Amino acid sequence: MPIRKLLNKLRREVKGESLMMAALLVTGVAIAASVVTFPWIMSMIGSQSQQAQMQVRIEMVKWDVDSGIVTVTVRNTGSVTATIESIGIRENLVGEKWYMDETADAVESIDVGDTRDLVWDETGASATGLLDHGKSYVIRVTCTTGLYYESQVLVHYVASTWKSW
Repeated sequence: MPIRKLLNKLRREVKGESLMMAALLVTGVAIAASVVTFPWIMSMIGSQSQQAQMQVRIEMVKWDVDSGIVTVTVRNTGSVTATIESIGIRENLVGEKWYMDETADAVESIDVGDTRDLVWDETGASATGLLDHGKSYVIRVTCTTGLYYESQVLVHYVASTWKSW
């Protein structure tokens, strides 16, 4: 009998050690996972805060339908310099294709609080014949960070000049 008591005692001690080892192992895995994910999370927070600081707004749109040119006045309302990557235009219908202009006249850096006139050209956007009188369009200004601003505009005819409202 004394051997049986000794085995039971030994078995109880082993169970206690197993629980202790399991707790240490789980703690170690949790710490390792946090060490691995910390840099990734911090980089995501950094890029999100930069995008939150970068804000642009379309102030005005001037249309020259006959020559296929749209001049878009963009203001940087954020707290960091915004670099415009492209200007896109599409008809205001669901599923319509975006016509992006990434030529030199449509791409520029805008300092905080400044405005710039950017030019969208049918030729640069491969959209010959897209612009028409009396149609509704959506204009998208895209920054290099992927942030974009859209505005819906309607071309009206006013005293031999086309303006957007």
